[in-house]
Amino acid sequence: MENRQFAYFGTDEQPPAGRLFSAGPLSLVLSDGAVRRLCWHGIEIVRGISCPIRDENWATHSSTRVDERVTQSPDAFEISQTRLVGDLRVTLHFQGKADGSFRATAELYASQDFLTNRAGFTLLHPLRGVAGTPMQVLHPNGATSSCQFPSLISPEQPAADMAALRQTVDGIAVEIAFRGEVFEMEDQRNWSDASFKTYCRPLALPRPYRLRAGETQCQEIHIALQGAPTHAAEQTRATPVLELGAAAGTVPQLAIAIDAGSAPVSDEIARLLNPKILQLRVTPETATAICGRASAILAAAPAEIELEIVIPAADDPQTALARVADECKMTSLKVARVLALPEPYLLSYQPGGPWPPGPAPQDLWPHVRKSFPQAGIGGGVLTYFTELNRCRPPATGCDYIAHGSTAITHAADDGSVIESLEGLGHVLRSGRAIAQDRDYRLGLVAIGMRTNPYGAGVMENSRQNRIAMAGADPRQRGLFAAAWAVGAVAATQGHKVSSMALSAFTGAFGIVHRREPWAQPLYDEADGAGLVYPLFHVVRFLSGLGGAERLAFPDLGNGIACVAAKTVSGVRLVLANLGSGQSQVRLPRAAEVRLLDGKSFSAAIRDPQWLDTSHADQASEVTLGPLDVAFLAMSA
Repeated sequence: MENRQFAYFGTDEQPPAGRLFSAGPLSLVLSDGAVRRLCWHGIEIVRGISCPIRDENWATHSSTRVDERVTQSPDAFEISQTRLVGDLRVTLHFQGKADGSFRATAELYASQDFLTNRAGFTLLHPLRGVAGTPMQVLHPNGATSSCQFPSLISPEQPAADMAALRQTVDGIAVEIAFRGEVFEMEDQRNWSDASFKTYCRPLALPRPYRLRAGETQCQEIHIALQGAPTHAAEQTRATPVLELGAAAGTVPQLAIAIDAGSAPVSDEIARLLNPKILQLRVTPETATAICGRASAILAAAPAEIELEIVIPAADDPQTALARVADECKMTSLKVARVLALPEPYLLSYQPGGPWPPGPAPQDLWPHVRKSFPQAGIGGGVLTYFTELNRCRPPATGCDYIAHGSTAITHAADDGSVIESLEGLGHVLRSGRAIAQDRDYRLGLVAIGMRTNPYGAGVMENSRQNRIAMAGADPRQRGLFAAAWAVGAVAATQGHKVSSMALSAFTGAFGIVHRREPWAQPLYDEADGAGLVYPLFHVVRFLSGLGGAERLAFPDLGNGIACVAAKTVSGVRLVLANLGSGQSQVRLPRAAEVRLLDGKSFSAAIRDPQWLDTSHADQASEVTLGPLDVAFLAMSA
């Protein structure tokens, strides 16, 4: 049980290494053929430039590098790479200079006809210093228009028909020109990405389309940067000081997601977790089994029942809902809330439609009220914020608004998944604006993708690598997911989120180990019952804080996330290091500290009661390595 890579990431797949290139005040990191963090005087101007090749389900093909040439001096660098994607050869060239100029070129040559939804450059704009600021768009016909990077998340393209754009980032003048294709921009915060994305081949054009055999397509991006930043680049803080603020609402209640793929759990696990909400996703066909499973759990740990009902397109909604209601009565489930959705609305549609035939989500509300007269009625979706933003419920007629979240729609590398927590904060602000004065609740918030609104299904991941749109992500069973979950709950601060689900009991989103179709190193070999993932302890700890008075805290920097609450027995906190380096945090007073890290991993996964049985240190400072989690208890 000593393999550190498995303990933290659930896989021994080595992520691609990033290499730093600089030319005077211009710098970037190159990783797996993509530019990350293009900076000028330390200020991030471009989050990323890549050339993804998508299949007809929007999944990204992997590429293999077959050639590379690099030349560099103090004032300039050039990088050329040739990469293969099946029958497609992609030649990339990046050139940066100390005068603030940068150029990226891509040549795509198909030896055979190649079917794709998108093939070409995408450029990601960061959020900090960009969201809510103006931009000027130059169009291919020479016309110019003024608009802005939206503050709240836009369901539609903020800019289209783009040949270039001009903006200012923290006092730095930026001009970005595009050649070889027509580009447009989407608000990638819809998918919890921490970026705006400018991409080629407008969505209005037919897809999938073919790259013809023997043809070469060429694209270019030119960037010109001028001026000095208004503020200094953010620096790592030597020893951040945790200062708890005033009361800031309550900590969200934690739900456990249960669906047809979930397995029964022991009474011991149910009592230990003591979930406040069981979130049941059912259809008329699966309701009997799932309601029975929930009834067994309630015998050990009382909880509210929240239904997510999928109504098949061929079913009569009124009959289907009545059938589910009957199953709940037969198993003595008292239902607190219901969100029902026509099955076609598990897919995603553009803001202007066309929408699927049959009832819209709000058309089900009268039938829900009839079948569940004592329950709160939910509006929203059973997928992600994107679909909620594109298909917003009417302002009246429902009691709460809900959606879920996944971190790996577009990218699955560790950096992008951590960045998704920044995007999640923007999602919650925009979701709260849609909810207005209604209750705001979240479905499953996880790294993996539960359903795929954009294609035929989630990606199969039997090899357990980091791949976008996968249901079973290996990090779910590592320390990574535990730290990420702390960041997800921390992101709810200030947005009045009543509840959220961070996991299921078992399965792809589980926190309790069981045998699965995919390999689970360290767990499968342990040959012991009752193994849990590190995320189990985060869910258990935060379940105990659900509904408690939340204490606000300022940004600690260094990637430190914190959730703090005042309880009858004192102040309880959980800290996670989502940064890339070790960080020492000074506490406001001495605390009892339990550290979930590589050293304690083996003991923690073998003992569901680890939070009670493990040794606690008394300390006024806590040192956290990357992806470590600390559970703290201190006097009020």
